[in-house]
Amino acid sequence: MDKIEIKGETYSFKGSLDVPADKSIGHRALFISSLNKDMTKISNLASSEDVRTISDDLQSTIKCLADIGVQFAEIKGNIFVRGRGSKEFIQSEGILNCGNSGTTARLITGLLSGQQFESKIDGDDSLRKRPMDRVIKPLTEMGGSFSASDNSLPLTILPSVLKGGRFDLNLGSAQVKSALIFAALSAEEETTLVEHKRSRNHTELMLQGCTDNLKVNGNEIIITPNPSINLEGFEVPGDPSSAAFFIVAGLLNKDSELHIKNICLNQTRIHFITILKEMGGQIEIVDTKKIGGEEVGDVVIKSSHLKSIKIEKDSIPLLIDEIPIISLACSLAEGKSEIIDAEELRLKESDRIQTTVSELKKLGCNIQETKDGMIIEGIEGIKGAECESHNDHRIAMMIAVAGTVAKGTTSINNPECASISFPNFYDKLNNFRK
Repeated sequence: MDKIEIKGETYSFKGSLDVPADKSIGHRALFISSLNKDMTKISNLASSEDVRTISDDLQSTIKCLADIGVQFAEIKGNIFVRGRGSKEFIQSEGILNCGNSGTTARLITGLLSGQQFESKIDGDDSLRKRPMDRVIKPLTEMGGSFSASDNSLPLTILPSVLKGGRFDLNLGSAQVKSALIFAALSAEEETTLVEHKRSRNHTELMLQGCTDNLKVNGNEIIITPNPSINLEGFEVPGDPSSAAFFIVAGLLNKDSELHIKNICLNQTRIHFITILKEMGGQIEIVDTKKIGGEEVGDVVIKSSHLKSIKIEKDSIPLLIDEIPIISLACSLAEGKSEIIDAEELRLKESDRIQTTVSELKKLGCNIQETKDGMIIEGIEGIKGAECESHNDHRIAMMIAVAGTVAKGTTSINNPECASISFPNFYDKLNNFRK
């Protein structure tokens, strides 16, 4: 599909919706299962509602782990994994291809940094542009050894013996934190990670549920090496970052009453809901329960009159994936909104500060790019235009949601990148056509 067209003001967001399984939890379920020498069952791994598929980056994770000796089988839609323990992976016969997945690249770098064999990892052109030094530097301090050009992929991980110790986490990156946790599990001594900026805590929660080798004390994560994993399985809930697009669609379109089912409600993942509620969004969380240490529940959304907001500092790491769609909400809110301290956006699949601003401007939004964010003056309405996805799934889906409220037709060139995180996004969207 080279182009898709969204005809504005022809949508009614009433009814219920399921969203894809959470990728962050899915990746971690695979990595943690790779440490379990017994069988682990993973349910609802990156599945679509109609035809079960594994998304490109989760397929990258499975392929990379299989190449270092982890065994996989799929039975009736469930993935069964037999792992290797923390130090008994085998050398891949070839390069470990992480595709477009930064999560795969960074977590497997941590996992393999304490092994006694050489590994080479690479990815697509987009992933090659994303920095690996944020992982390489702390892992080097732990005793890891690496060879990379310009601190990016392709990367060679050399045989190393990792030492424990105390390390500061200053980036607010869940990928970096998780890479260090997986590395610490194969170290010689205990490791303490001090988290100065809060980020997603799925890795810690999931490991605490299956081993005593990881403990959390305030902002300190204490990891004892050579874990004993006691794990039968993971059930992966719906992805809140995918739900965010329909939540904003429900808020912005008239007469909406949308019920999104069974999504992960981890507090490090739903800060965008807090932000949207502060803007005046009518959002209610119902039917909550605990699954695998994570809170899961449903979200009900109604049409709302939104007001401006300022987003900065500690909020940014907790909604880094949702800032493009929040920027759309701010563009149609009353007043002037500011997003600052968001330099991390420039290091995603695209430079999301630049691409968010450029595409929303095409639709008539009053939005300006700054060094570390955006300044947005709310307007009453937007108009359809021809837009570019920049091969970034979150930019493509943000434009599509904008198209539902724009006057006229909005076209998106190269829209298929949405399938990276939401394989049937456009089909789901079209279900709400009047």
